[in-house]
Amino acid sequence: MFDDLGDIYLRSVSQMRLKEDKHLASKMLKVELSIKLELEAHVPDMMTLVRVLPSVAVVGQTDRVERSTAEGTVADIYVKFLPVPGSVYFNLVKLCKAIKALPSIKIIRVDKLGGRRVVFKGIPIVI
Repeated sequence: MFDDLGDIYLRSVSQMRLKEDKHLASKMLKVELSIKLELEAHVPDMMTLVRVLPSVAVVGQTDRVERSTAEGTVADIYVKFLPVPGSVYFNLVKLCKAIKALPSIKIIRVDKLGGRRVVFKGIPIVI
């Protein structure tokens, strides 16, 4: 497991390129996510795990956590991350898949990117 995480980290760091003037080649992106978790999930622990993912800089809550016995726990969070070269869609899917691999996370929906609603081919991005 640690070899896999180490490889992921090294690949992510190697893709973060600097321009000739030593500034980052791309700007940080702020994405707002709605995350459905298991009912007994501990949201602060989940947010801590998201913070240590490669390229993630900041994680915070945008709204209160809702708990329902029928649907589980829903946490609305924002994540600021440094994208790798490629499309915005590719970066969003990569980030969401990394978050979904964390324990007790069921579904992730991308709500906003930079304050604007996000859809892909007219459909919300759900992982």
